Amino acid sequence: MKVGEVMTRSIHSVSSGRSVLRASELMERHRIGSLLVIDSGELVGIITSRDVRSTHPNRIVADAMTTDPIGVPADTFLWDALGVMEKHGIERLIVHADGAVPPGIVTRETLVSRLAEWMDSMTGLYKAPYIESIARDLLDRGEPFHFLFIDLNDFGRINKQYGHPVGDDLIRGFAAKLKSVFDESDFLCRYAGDEFAVLTRRADSFVREAIGTLAAGFSAGPADITASVGWLDVGREPQPAHLSFRELLRRASLMSTEAKPTGA
Repeated sequence: MKVGEVMTRSIHSVSSGRSVLRASELMERHRIGSLLVIDSGELVGIITSRDVRSTHPNRIVADAMTTDPIGVPADTFLWDALGVMEKHGIERLIVHADGAVPPGIVTRETLVSRLAEWMDSMTGLYKAPYIESIARDLLDRGEPFHFLFIDLNDFGRINKQYGHPVGDDLIRGFAAKLKSVFDESDFLCRYAGDEFAVLTRRADSFVREAIGTLAAGFSAGPADITASVGWLDVGREPQPAHLSFRELLRRASLMSTEAKPTGA
């Protein structure tokens, strides 16, 4: 999901020479938390409700606004846009476009709300649509990456032998292991049940080491479990001219099945 799909397109603005009181009145009328500052058809800044509260109402907008507001293109992924906000400690982003006046604005509240729909509450990882969106984007642009499909071995037995609470602990424990092996430059998700997926653009040597770490067993209470990993090197090995995500997933999942120990 990208910013252009969730941005607010109703843009309200004020000129830099108007009073802060006027800006406050406009925000209250439209029930919004910010105004773009536009002079002669050009974006020159943004004024927020926080700016209004900290500035005397008789001052002009130019005295309170933030110049050169931070923005992102409309095709930015939601999670990347949220990262920009966190980096700069801001609550909204301008959406860039070719024209002088931005086509929209997106708030932190909107991003957090929409991303929550893609979040797995048990593990804190994103769900399957997240990894699919990133993979499709990279496939469309022809960029190389590694795709890992990970399946916990004999997980059904764990639930039957120790009960679902222990199984849940194993799922959470494996998610924590994924987070410890990879970092913010990688893309992780709980694909379904006891299956996970990772997309990374790291070096082959790192991927091999990571697979070894993930495949090794780990414990949660009385239960021990291992993992099988299917690894597809996309763009570096011969692939169909138009590799789809469905085919990518099919190949990687079959490879994880082939990697399973006998009887798992």
